Formats: sequence, structure tokens, C-alpha cells
Amino acid sequence: MRQSRLELLSRAVIYMYLVLPVLIFCVGWLRWYWALPCGVLISLACVKSIGEPAEECFIALRKEDGRRLIQALSVIAVWVYLSGIGGYCFQNSDHEIRNAIFRALVEYDWPVLSRGGDRGLIYYIGFWLPAACVGKLFGLAAGYAAQYVWAVFGIFIVYYLICVYQRKVSMLPLAFLILFSGLDYAGTWLLAQKGADLVQSYHLEWWAWTFQYTSMTSQLFWVFNQSVPAWVAVMLIMVQKNSRSTPFILSLMMLPSTIPFVGMIPIAVYLYTRRVAEDRKRWREAFTFQNAVGIIVVGGVSFLYLIGNVSGRMITRDNAAGAVVAQGTTVSEPGAELLRYLLFYFLEFGVYLYFVCRYRRKDPLVRLLVCILLLCPLIKVGKGHDFCMRASVPALMILMLLCMETWERLRAEGRKYLFAAYCAVLLIGAITPFNEMHRSVKETFWRATYGQSVRTSEADIESRLLTGGNFSGETTGIFYHCLARPRTVIHGLYE
Repeated sequence: MRQSRLELLSRAVIYMYLVLPVLIFCVGWLRWYWALPCGVLISLACVKSIGEPAEECFIALRKEDGRRLIQALSVIAVWVYLSGIGGYCFQNSDHEIRNAIFRALVEYDWPVLSRGGDRGLIYYIGFWLPAACVGKLFGLAAGYAAQYVWAVFGIFIVYYLICVYQRKVSMLPLAFLILFSGLDYAGTWLLAQKGADLVQSYHLEWWAWTFQYTSMTSQLFWVFNQSVPAWVAVMLIMVQKNSRSTPFILSLMMLPSTIPFVGMIPIAVYLYTRRVAEDRKRWREAFTFQNAVGIIVVGGVSFLYLIGNVSGRMITRDNAAGAVVAQGTTVSEPGAELLRYLLFYFLEFGVYLYFVCRYRRKDPLVRLLVCILLLCPLIKVGKGHDFCMRASVPALMILMLLCMETWERLRAEGRKYLFAAYCAVLLIGAITPFNEMHRSVKETFWRATYGQSVRTSEADIESRLLTGGNFSGETTGIFYHCLARPRTVIHGLYE
């Protein structure tokens, strides 16, 4: 009885981590007659998902497992501290806009609009909403502290779910989470004009220019608001024994992790079709109340909100990927593009496939991951290259799981030379996260020594955040006209 209660509690905590931001968004952004039914339906769907008996979100813990969990939590707390979340350590340049978004969520009324009321904040804001509530109640400093705690909590859930996936508690999943990466150092050594010292101050993962697959540490240090919720959702889907809640979980990714949500769709479809192929009677299992709520309510509200971001509608082939810059002129060179693409493929995940395929050569999941990772660099959404970097997050997470499994199997087989070669590849990849953490330590120490702030300069909310297409949109769409709480505009200012 005690174990079943603990199992139910673990499911509730995990689901609430994903559901709470969506509920806060409904209350804060929607008119009351939309917020009330949406909130009730989403809450009921969450309860139904928590009560699914076939879901595996719990592992029986021994005494030594409790100690490992505490050790893992301590390491995660240090890892998040070094990332700059909360502003207690050096922050990379991406925090400039993220700090502005968080301050806008804390200091502006919801929904967040520009002073003239003609533009609204339209971005992947889900991760910040629980901490923003704390900030509204107790001040901005308390909000930043809550943001740090929320990140630590989310990553601990990810670690716990990986242990559930493996059916044992160990420190290995945490080591892979922190250190797993593509061979960016090798790419830098081959292509970068600055050389390739073991300790670099610049971002190694831009070695392929417009292509990038981001390590877990770099995701945390640069785009934590998208990556942490995505990791939780991906792992929660991976431990499901059926598809009775999978679309619901997937829909919860839309608000905080929009682009990773797109990358997870083919994986979720594959998991469903694989189960149906094993037993045709299982085709009905996806048609549940919680999945209907996820697709219609959560998916519908999130879509209508996010579609107002103009940059999200700009989908093209990434022709810039083949650009070669010479004397200030951009020239398209298909041969150079192909060479760099193949090198990127090999160093970022191809070399790992050699070892993974020793055990999963005929696994359709591996083939699907390869297809996703091959296609992501060819698609461009908006003005930047975020699709390549973020749509790949779920596939890279699952690749990390397979690489971890491969490490354990090679070690168990006792094939010393092959195991040593695999460890060498993993260590070369680990240079990238080491470089990220080293930069945080060095910059924090240097700035503290000279009395400077470790936080990056914050972007202006009105001129940068609520004007730029990447973070806002006009309030003329269906969402603001029909769903969002109305705001009164007086003399160019809103109340």
C-alpha cells in the first residue's frame, strides 16, 4: 500500500511540473469564461493521467538509492548554479533577453502587452510562469530564486525518470546528462581559425557555422527555458507503457518548448505505431479523455497564442547553410555545403552510431533518430537557426539514452579496446560541456574579483522585447480578440 501511494505521489509531482505552467497561463492570459472550463478540463486530464495504472513513473528504492538521489540532487544544484539561472553565476549572452522576459512577466500585468497595447509578448514562456508568480508576490529577487529552484527540481525529475527507464538508481545518468555532447572540439580543431586549445573561452558548438546540435550542458546554460521542460516531457513519454496519455504529455510541451515539441511528434507517432503493430487491438488506447483535452484544449490554446509570433511562420530551407564568406562577400558553394554537412553529421552523432548500432542495428527507433537528425539542419524557421538546434533536442536526448546503454553493455562484455575507444570518443565530446562550465567559473571569479555583476546586461522590454518579431506579435489575431483578457488603452498606455 505504501509503495502504491509513493508511486501515485511520484506521478502527481511529475505531471504537475508540466501542467502547472499551462494552468497558470490559462488563469493569467484567458478571459474568465475561457479560463474556468479550460482549467477544469486540464486538471481532470492531469488526474486521469496520474491514475493510469500502466504508467511506470516509480522505482522501488533501497536505502543506498536514497543516498544516491541526495548526491544527485546536490550535483544538479551545482550544475544549475553554474548555468547562471537565477543570476548567481556568470550568464551567457542569451540571458540578456531571458532576463527581460522574466522581468516583464513579473512587473507587467498579464497578458503582457506593450505600452500602446498593440503588441503582446508571444514566446515560449511556460518555464518562467511558476517563478513569475513567486516574483509577483514577493519581489523580483524571490522570483529569480524560485526560477533556480524550479530548474533544479525539473532536472532532478529528468534524472529520476532516466533511473526509472533503466530500472535502477545510479550516478551514470547524471554523468551523461552533464557531459554528453557531439565532438565539437574535433570540429573546432579541423575548421576554426583560432586553433583548438583544450580550454576555450568561446562557444565551441558554432564550429560548423550555421549547423549546431547542442549538448545538454549548453542547452541548460543558454536555453534552459526550452530544454528543461522538454527533457521532462521526453522522458515521461519514454517511460510510458502505452499511449493513453502520450498526446496529452506532448501537448504540454507546446507552451514552454515549442520547437522541441515539433521534434518530438515523429517519435511519439512511432511509439504509438510500434505498439499497434505489436497488438492491433491497441489502436484504441490513444483515444482517451486526457488525450482529447491535450489536443483540443491545451494544443488549441497554445497554438492560437504562439501563431501570433510572426517569425514562427517563416519556414524555409536553410540556404544560408552553404554560404562561404570571402572578403565580405557571401557565395553559395554546394560542394562546401555538402562537405560541412557530412562532417557535421559524422562528428555530432555519426561516430556514436557506430557503437550504438552494434546492439541496435535493426532498431527502427535508431533509424528514425537518424532521419530526424539528418533533416533538422535543412529546415529554417524564423530569422535564426533555432529549428536545427531545438527540434533536435528530443532525438539527442534519446540518442544519449542509447549511448548510455551502449556504454554499460560494452563494459559488461569486457571488450577492453572497443570500450576504451568508446570512452575516448565520449571524453572528446565532454570537452564541450567542460568548456561551458569552465567559462562560467572563470568569468564569475573574474567579475567578482573586480566588483562587477555576474548577470548579463538586460534587454529593454519595450524596444527590444515587445517590438522584435522573435519575442512578440500584434494583438490583432484570434487569441487576443477572442480568448485573451481585455485591456483598456488610455492615451497610448494600457491599464
